[in-house]
Amino acid sequence: MGVCKKIGGKHVWYADAINYIIQEKDIDVVFSHMHNIDAQEHMFIDCCKENGPGNLPDEFYMEALRDVSRQADYYIGRFLHLLDKDWTILLVSDHGLTVNPVELNPIANTNIDTNYMLEWGFTALKKDEQGNYLPEIDWENTKAIQTRMNEVYINLKGKYPTGSVDPEDKWELEEAIMTKLYGLFSPKTGKRMISLAVRNKDAYLFGMGGEECGDIIFFTSDDYSGQHGSGLSTAIGCSNTSQSPIFVAAGAGIKAGCVTNRIIHETDVAPTIAALLGLRMPSECEGAPVYQIFEETF
Repeated sequence: MGVCKKIGGKHVWYADAINYIIQEKDIDVVFSHMHNIDAQEHMFIDCCKENGPGNLPDEFYMEALRDVSRQADYYIGRFLHLLDKDWTILLVSDHGLTVNPVELNPIANTNIDTNYMLEWGFTALKKDEQGNYLPEIDWENTKAIQTRMNEVYINLKGKYPTGSVDPEDKWELEEAIMTKLYGLFSPKTGKRMISLAVRNKDAYLFGMGGEECGDIIFFTSDDYSGQHGSGLSTAIGCSNTSQSPIFVAAGAGIKAGCVTNRIIHETDVAPTIAALLGLRMPSECEGAPVYQIFEETF
C-alpha cells in the first residue's frame, strides 16, 4: 500500500498528543474517535459502483477511499507499540456502509416523508388558495408521520397537542400502516422493499423501542437500503459491502489469534472494557463482556 499524500494535520497531531499524555501524564485509558472514513464514504461510496451517480472517473472515487484507509492505518499504527507495554487496543465502529445495488427506498429518508404517507392518507398537508400543497403538515387531519428515516409516529390524542387519533384506534392504524409498508414494491424489480416492520413494543428485541422511538419501526431490504440507517445492521450491498460494524481487540488480556462466533453488539464494548480494567459494570449497562476472547476465565 502506498503512502497517503494527505496524512498530516489532525491525524499526526492527535497521535502525537495522545502518545505524549500516555508517556508523560500517566494515563491508563484513552478513548479516541476519527470520523474521516465515515465522512468520505458517505460522499463517495455510491460513486464506486457501476453506473454510479459520480461525474468523475471511477478511479478518482476509489483513490479517495484508499486515501482515508491509509490515514486510518497510519493513525492506528501510531499506537501499536503500546501492545508491547501491556496495553489493550480495541478497534470498533458504530456501523458500516453499503453500496446500494438497485435503487434507494423512496420512503426511507431523514425528513418527514410526504410521498407514500400522503398517498396512503396517513399524512395530510395544508393547501394554498389554488389547492396546491404547501410544505406544512395539516396536523388536525394527519394520523401519522414517517420521519427519522424509518420510524412512524402516530398522532395520538393525549400524547400530542395536535393529536387526532383515539388511543383505542392506535392498534388497527398501526396494522394498516405496516400492511401498506409491506406492500411497497420496487417499480424496477417488482420485489418488496421493506424487510421488517414492527410495533414499538417489538422493537425492544433489537435494541430499539421506548418513548423516543416511533410507534412503528421499519427496515428496508438489502437491495434498497442506502448506506446505513434504513436497513438492519446485517444488510449486505454491492461488492460485499456491509452495514455491520467492526470489533477488533488485541493486547493484554486478549487471546492471541482468537476468532469468536459470538455476535458482538455496540452495547458490549463498555462492559468488555470494564472487565479488562477490573471495574464494575456501568450502572445502566445493557450489554455483556465479550468473555469468549479473554485469556482468563471470566
